[in-house]
Amino acid sequence: MKTLILLRHAKSSWQDQAQRDIDRPLNERGRQDAPLMADNLHKRGTHPQRILCSPALRTVSTAEIFANHLSIPKELLQLERQIYLAGSGHLLHLMRQQDDKLDSMMLVGHNPALTDLFNELCREARLDNMPTCCVAELSLPITQWSRLDVGQAELKYIDYPKKII
Repeated sequence: MKTLILLRHAKSSWQDQAQRDIDRPLNERGRQDAPLMADNLHKRGTHPQRILCSPALRTVSTAEIFANHLSIPKELLQLERQIYLAGSGHLLHLMRQQDDKLDSMMLVGHNPALTDLFNELCREARLDNMPTCCVAELSLPITQWSRLDVGQAELKYIDYPKKII
């Protein structure tokens, strides 16, 4: 069995309209939500062995907060440039290339790709939109990441900031 945790970055700032999208930081709400969601995941006892993350500032900041709260060494946070503008098919391909020694992975990225990937992987659960700082834990009946395929994931847990307010 493998575990895949999908994490959409926390709420980002649109304050500087001239700022490049990749350079947008977290806003105040994002900086508050990310530790809360990370603590909730920690309480579940879920600790990914590696975090794959888009290089966008908002995703890196979110991933670093999660790594800190889950006591995951920073060297296990791996930036993947291709996640930034990837579609769900590319994210699926990326996950299929992961080391089989790793049983639990976290993928930190953006919409609409994460929502699409969630919907493609899950048999029964469906999302219209993965909210910011949403954490979805998926159980996969595989022993090799290369065998990851659509429709085979079981949703074990989903949480997002507005769900608990």
